[in-house]
Amino acid sequence: MMAAAELTHTATDLLDFFPAANGDGLNITWGHALNNKAQFEQALKGDVMMLETDIMVRGYGTSNPTDIPIHAHPPDSDSDLTVKEAIDLFMQVNNKGIKLDFKCIEALEPTLQILQQRKICAPILLNADIVNGPESFSTPVDPTRFIDTCNRYFPSAILSLGFTTAWDCTPDASYTWEIITNLLYKVHRLPQHVTFPIRAVYLSTSWKRFLCVLGMKPSFSITVWSSPRDNVDISGVVALRKYGGKDRVYVDLQDETMQQFKKALIDDDESTTHREVPIHWCRDLWFVDDTVPLPDNWVYLSTTGVLFLSRNSKHSTSKRVHSKQAYEVVKTGTHPLEISGTLQFIGSSNSQNVSGETEFYVYISGTGESVDSDNTNNIIAMSISNSGKITLQKCTTQVTSTDSSLPESTTYEFTLHNIGVGLKPMVKVSAKCLNSDTVDLESNSSVEVALTEIVVVDISTSPKLSVSFCKVGTTKDLMLEDVVVKC
Repeated sequence: MMAAAELTHTATDLLDFFPAANGDGLNITWGHALNNKAQFEQALKGDVMMLETDIMVRGYGTSNPTDIPIHAHPPDSDSDLTVKEAIDLFMQVNNKGIKLDFKCIEALEPTLQILQQRKICAPILLNADIVNGPESFSTPVDPTRFIDTCNRYFPSAILSLGFTTAWDCTPDASYTWEIITNLLYKVHRLPQHVTFPIRAVYLSTSWKRFLCVLGMKPSFSITVWSSPRDNVDISGVVALRKYGGKDRVYVDLQDETMQQFKKALIDDDESTTHREVPIHWCRDLWFVDDTVPLPDNWVYLSTTGVLFLSRNSKHSTSKRVHSKQAYEVVKTGTHPLEISGTLQFIGSSNSQNVSGETEFYVYISGTGESVDSDNTNNIIAMSISNSGKITLQKCTTQVTSTDSSLPESTTYEFTLHNIGVGLKPMVKVSAKCLNSDTVDLESNSSVEVALTEIVVVDISTSPKLSVSFCKVGTTKDLMLEDVVVKC
């Protein structure tokens, strides 16, 4: 194999190559399924900027497969257009890019070898569905082999890494956090630009999660696509573009759906009742403590909250997220400290049979110093586990604690409040279970629980408090959102 080569524009954003797009992903236009010679040649002569084509090897799925990459989509196993012929045609123009959608891993290396033999001055997106998506049980392209092979040939190429999806879609199906984190584990450490192709039909129930993904790394983007058979609720696409940024969201929709989307954008711009960004979290007020290296334990401060990725880590305790500022508590009770948020425990189909609990911790420490689980400055510790157990602990010389339980759930709301009220301040946790497979939340009286035991906290020498969060346990990942600290 030749030494790794560079394609002139694979390391740049599509918007850099197409100045006519004016920095707006909506203005990038796409040709779809250009899998025969006539379609491909017509698209080269037309106005579309990006040519999208499927790639497999000739004879794939038959008893006589070859190693010749062609442009075709299963169940087809042959085509009048080979990759070599298509790239030779593509090199005759200088104003287009190409998205290569690999339908089988066997076609990848032969295609990259063809690309490596040519100097292509255009954006090339290398695309594959590498994990299962909503309602899909089809076999993904091998993720490790795909990413490693792409990086061996073109380490700066733009990777388009997505999810398999079902032929027919259920209206209320969603890209869950379990599905999304399965992909993030494959890609979150990649240094190059990664775009996530997301099916528009699922965005109305998933857009806030992908807003969080965009906030994890500036090298992430979203490419929204649709199928001709999809009945799309366009509101999720509008919201993702509005809050995620027009330069981070590309839109590759079918013609009728695209018209609906553009009309919805105009209606949204003209509306006198603009929605504010539905986020209470402020990333700039927090930092991750990287003092102790934890190579298989990652914490991302996103625009919507904190994502703890450490499922099956060798380290049971995650890195800590600390408040940058100290909160001054007044003994008269006029400024009590209140911390609230929503947390979701995230598992996966691969970890359903793994035993053990995962817990979320909030620590309050005195003197405004950074918090450590063994730090004697800790005053209060509150924890919620995925089994529903809630513990409130006084971490002074004489450790005392109290606990209660909610139904087992994946999602909880909590409020830790009344810290610093009066001479004998009361610390209380109010928590709510937001979903459960074991109880009827409409009628079950244990949906909310309050721990009202008095915890005496001497703040006379520690008038300033700081806050930190962490995750303990390796059976679940965790998403923390809607965090608000009031004082």
